[in-house]
Amino acid sequence: MKPACRSTKTSHDASDALTTRHDSFIRQGTAASARAFTLVEIVIALTIVAVLAAATVPMLKGFQEERLAREPITALLKLAREARMRAMQEKRPYQVAFHATGFTASRYFNPYLQLAELNEFLTAADTAPTVESTVEQGEKTDLDNGGGSNKTTELPLAPPPPKYDEHWSENYELPKEVKYQIQHWYDAEPTPIEGEMVKLWVFQPSGVCQPLKVHVEGPSSTFDVEFAALTADIVKETVDLR
Repeated sequence: MKPACRSTKTSHDASDALTTRHDSFIRQGTAASARAFTLVEIVIALTIVAVLAAATVPMLKGFQEERLAREPITALLKLAREARMRAMQEKRPYQVAFHATGFTASRYFNPYLQLAELNEFLTAADTAPTVESTVEQGEKTDLDNGGGSNKTTELPLAPPPPKYDEHWSENYELPKEVKYQIQHWYDAEPTPIEGEMVKLWVFQPSGVCQPLKVHVEGPSSTFDVEFAALTADIVKETVDLR
C-alpha cells in the first residue's frame, strides 16, 4: 500500500507542474500578442497616413501658388516702406513709380515723370558712384579760412549737411503674364498701367502718402489691396485664387 501511495503523489506533482508551465506559456503568448501590432492595425495605420498625405500635398501646393501670386503685392509693400522711411530720414519726398513692367522706388524729382526720363534715371543710377548717406562727425572746416582744412579758431563749427545718394533706386519687374491697375483717392475708377504710362505714389517728409488701391491680376489669381495714407500698410485685401 505504501508504494501505491507514493506513486499517486508523484503523479499529482507532475500534473501540477505541467499545468503551471501551460498557464505560464499562455500568459506569455497573451502578453506578446498585446505588445505586437496585428495586420489589420498596420493596414489601418497606413491608410490613415495615405489619406493625410493626399490631403496635405494639395494644401501645400495651394500655399506655394498663393505665395507666388502674392509676390507683386509683397514687393510693392517693401518698396513703399523703404521709400517712406527714406523720406522721413532725409526730410525730402520719395516716390514709387508705376509703369507697365513693374514698380520703381526712388527720390521724387518730377511730378510729370515720363517713362523715358525714368529709364534715363535708372541708367544713370547704374553707373553713378556710391555716396555715403552720413558725414563723419568731427570733420569740420574753418569759416574764417574760406572753408579750408586749416583750423584757426577754437570755436565749434556746425558740421556740413549729410550727403544723400541722389541715384538710389529699387526696382521690381512684374512677371509678363501679370497685369495691374491703380486707383488714387481722386480717381473715379482704376487706371490700367500699360504702354508708356507712368503713375506716381509720393511719400512726403512727414511720412504721409496718398491712400492707394491696387488691383493685380495673374493667370490664376486676383488681388485687390488698399494701402493706408499714414503708414503705407495694407488695410484691406481681397484674394481670389482660381
